[in-house]
This record gives sequence, C-alpha cells and structure tokens, in this order.
Amino acid sequence: MVAKVGGSVLEALPPPWWDDAAAVARGRGLVLVHGWSAPLRAAQLAAGRQPLVLTSQHGRRSRFTDAEVLGDIRRTSAGLTALAAREMSARGATVAMVDAAAARILTAEVRPQRWWVDGELRRLENLVGPVRAVDAVALARWRRAVDALVVTPLAVAPGHPAVNTDADRAAAWIATALGAPELVFVTDVPGVLIDGAVRRRLRAGEADAAAEASGGMRKKLDAATAALGRGLTRAVIGRAPIGELLAGRAGTEVVA
Repeated sequence: MVAKVGGSVLEALPPPWWDDAAAVARGRGLVLVHGWSAPLRAAQLAAGRQPLVLTSQHGRRSRFTDAEVLGDIRRTSAGLTALAAREMSARGATVAMVDAAAARILTAEVRPQRWWVDGELRRLENLVGPVRAVDAVALARWRRAVDALVVTPLAVAPGHPAVNTDADRAAAWIATALGAPELVFVTDVPGVLIDGAVRRRLRAGEADAAAEASGGMRKKLDAATAALGRGLTRAVIGRAPIGELLAGRAGTEVVA
C-alpha cells in the first residue's frame, strides 16, 4: 500500500505510529511518500533566505523553484528519508530510500507560463509541474526488494533532470501505477471537516463539493478523487497510525 506523510508530520510521529508502519511494511509492503514544505521553509529561513511563493497567470500558487531550491529540497529530504528509514529499520523492516527524479521514476510537465511578480506578469522558469507518468516497472522493482520504500517525489521533465512536484498528487500517481488498492494521507488534522465535524465517509462527488476543504486538504481530496478515477479502491485521510486509518477507526474514507 501507499502512504503519503507531510514533512512536518513525519518529524513529529510518535513511536507507536512507527510500530504500526513497520508492521504494515512487513505484512503487505509499504511505499511511504513524504512531503517537505514546512521543514524546507524552516531550513531556508534559518539560512537567511525568504521562501518565495508565486501566483501563476491562471491563479495557481506555487513555491518558486530553481536549482538552488531543488538543492534545498534534496538536503531537507535526506534528513526526512533517513528518519523514516531509521525508525522502520529499528522495528525489523527492510527499507530503501529513492529520489524519484534521480531514479527517473516520475515524469512531470513544466508548463511555460507567466507569474505575478511585483504586480506584473513575468515569464519565469519555475521548475515545478504536475506528474504525468510513472515508470511502474522501475518503481515495482525498487518496491519488491524491500518491505518499505521511502520516496522523495521529485520528477524529471523534458529538458530538466529534476523538478518540484506536489507530493499528494505524486503519491496518488504512485499508488495507481503500482495497482495499490488503498492510499493513506497522514496529516496533522483528524480528517475532512464538513459543517465543523469529521465526516467518516465521502463519495468522490461529495469530496469535490466539500466547500470547507481548502489548501492542503483540498489538494489531498483532488489527488484522492483523481486516483479513484484511475482504479484506486479508496483513500483515507487523517491523523492516526496507518492501520487505524485502514480499519476505519479514524480519519475520512474517500470512495468512488
């Protein structure tokens, strides 16, 4: 199965969460896709650099990414993947770490477009784009060699050896490429809120219409519904161990 864990969430996971993750990995195999936004921002601020978030001509917000920022992402990711590998290895699971760009597992599209800078639309080379393809054969080869595969979701793109991608959507692509029936998003909130309360189950159409969902939760719902359209059985979103989320004892289940 596939689980996506945010960077700041991963750093704060307690020992029982890792006990469960290692058990899942040993029992059925696990691909853990990590994010990096909050740790990356903290590292950049500590280095005296202000992270730059831009809005495109189409109104989409994106972290401006150039070669320097890609280097920051890889340094931050190295610490996160090492943490995950250390925690699961200590619990008896065999683990490998892979940079999906370096291994050419993910391919993304970098769209030529303009970005708002100081009140003007300017053409900038922003090395960020959506995943468009997965090398399922290479990915499966990596996965079969170990109990748990920890993935840094960078991608290659035409003319670019590495580009930034959205980790939620990358996890969804990875899940469907592997034919995984289930995808878990581990977050810092208990689930999807509807009218102020956690909704235990959502159908894809309801997820599209969840007006209260915004920001990171909206991206997770969009990624989940897209994956359901590509063959995923269900996605679960919440703040709990993987086993608890899959058993329906926590979080929000999203189904077709």
